Amino acid sequence: MFDIGMFEMFVIVVLAIIVVGPRDLPKMLRTVGQMVRKVKELGQEFQTGIKQIADEVELEEVTRKLNEAGNIPLEPENTKPDIVEEEEEPANSDTGKEAAEKVAAADNDDVKGPVS
Repeated sequence: MFDIGMFEMFVIVVLAIIVVGPRDLPKMLRTVGQMVRKVKELGQEFQTGIKQIADEVELEEVTRKLNEAGNIPLEPENTKPDIVEEEEEPANSDTGKEAAEKVAAADNDDVKGPVS
């Protein structure tokens, strides 16, 4: 997070020993540890509060959508299926049987061919 290497850590420890003194250093480290713990607890509490607010908003939105879905009027004219029926083929198009007969007739013409 802070990207502190071993050399930087060594310099910080030496400065802390010089400024605070070797006798008071453990007390200072304990105090710093307690402060860090409190900051982490406050961060967790903040995240939990934000998550609860987000859950409440999502719950209200889902409840609203369900209420809207439940208020749909179901009148007989509105209950038609969404499936669209297939259109009828035009009158001039060939049916499958007629198309097969035309193909067979064309094949027979090729077979007869000129007689030698």
